[in-house]
Amino acid sequence: MTVLQPMTKVLIIGSGLAGSALAQILRKDNVQFEIFERDSGTRPQGWTIALDESECLEDLSRLLPEDIPNLATASPNFHLNKIDSFTVMDGMTHQVLGVTNTKNMGGSVPSVFANRLNLRDVLTKHVKIQYSKHFVRYEEDRDGVTIYFKDGTSARGDILVGADGANSLVRNQLLPGFKADPSPYLTALCKVILTKDLYEPLLEHSSNGPLIAAPNVKAYCLLMEYLEDGRATFNWTVSWRSKDPTEHAEMVAAGPAAQLGTVKELLKDFPSIMVNAIAQSKASDLQWPPVRLMETVLPLQGLPRGRITLLGDGAHSMVPFRGMGANTALLDACNLGEGLTKGVQAKEDLQWVLQTYEEKMIPRGRQKVLESRATADSDDAHEISGGRIKANGTSIPIPVR
Repeated sequence: MTVLQPMTKVLIIGSGLAGSALAQILRKDNVQFEIFERDSGTRPQGWTIALDESECLEDLSRLLPEDIPNLATASPNFHLNKIDSFTVMDGMTHQVLGVTNTKNMGGSVPSVFANRLNLRDVLTKHVKIQYSKHFVRYEEDRDGVTIYFKDGTSARGDILVGADGANSLVRNQLLPGFKADPSPYLTALCKVILTKDLYEPLLEHSSNGPLIAAPNVKAYCLLMEYLEDGRATFNWTVSWRSKDPTEHAEMVAAGPAAQLGTVKELLKDFPSIMVNAIAQSKASDLQWPPVRLMETVLPLQGLPRGRITLLGDGAHSMVPFRGMGANTALLDACNLGEGLTKGVQAKEDLQWVLQTYEEKMIPRGRQKVLESRATADSDDAHEISGGRIKANGTSIPIPVR
C-alpha cells in the first residue's frame, strides 16, 4: 500500500485551465507538484468560457488560494460592476428565448463569462510552469513514476495527472488502443473588433451577447473586451453538422477564406446582429488550423489502477454546445485536488484516493459528453443554454435591423 504523505509529489502534464487549477489547489495546502506544458508559452488562442456557480464556481471559491484574483475579474464586465449574462436566440425565428440568470445572491456570482486567456492568467498566478516540455512517455514502478520529455529530460514523482487535452498522450499510454471520436460537427472560431453601432445590438438583452441555434447550426458572438477607443472585441464561433467524415480535412485544405465563405452562407438567414458581426471578419482573423471537435467517453469499468489518472478533456472532451467542458474540467480539478490534499494530511492510501476521485469523475464526464451531444443534435434552440434558461421562457421578438 502506498500512503500519501507530506513528501508526495504530483506531476501534472498540461497547464490549461484544469491543470492550472489543480496546481493552485495543491499549492494552497503545500502539496508538492510540478506542472509541465508542451508549448513554449501561453498560446494566443482565446475564446469565451462560461463558468457556473452550480457547476464549479462554488468549489473553486472554497479551494483556490486567497493570493490570486477572484475568477470574476477575468470577465469584461467586472470593472463595470455588471453581472455576466447571455441571450439565447432561435436562429430561424429570430426570437429571444431567454436571458441567463442575472441575480446576485448575497454577493455571490452565479456565472462568469470570460476570455479563456484571462481565466488562465488568474489560474497561473504564482505557479511555476515548465514550458517547452513535450511529454513522450511515463514509466511506473512500485516507488513512483518517471516521465520523459522530447528534449531528453525527465522528472520523477509519486502521482501523474494527465491534463493534456482531448488528444492526451498520457491517456494514450494508460489506455492503449483507446481513441477519442471525432465529432461530426465542424467549427469556425474568430475574434473581431466591432464599433459601438455594431456591438450594442448584440448586447441589447444581456451583458455578454447571444447564443443562437438552428437545426444543425449553432453559433455565438460574445464579448471579450472593451477597448479604450470605444470599440469592443468579440469572439464568434459557428459550428455545423458535416455531411461526410472527410469534410474536416477538405475544409483545412481549402483554407480560411473558404471557411469564412461557408460560415456566411450558413448564417445568411440568421439574426442580422450576428450576420453584421461576421461581415466585419477577415479570413486572417480565423483561428487556423480550425479546432477539431472530439468526444471522449471513458470506459465504465474505469482506469487501470496505479499512480496515473486523468482530468479535463483527456477524460471527457465534448462538443461545446452546453458550455459544460470547462465547468466539468474545473470540477475534476476541485475533486482531485481536495482528495489529494486531504489524503496527504490524513496519510490515506493513494489507490483509494484516486479511485474515489475517478468514481465521481468518470460517470459525470460521460453524462456531460452525452448531454452535449444531445444538444448538438437537438432542433430545440433552448437546449444551447445548457439548462441556464427554462424551455417555457417568454419569447421576445427581436426586430430585424
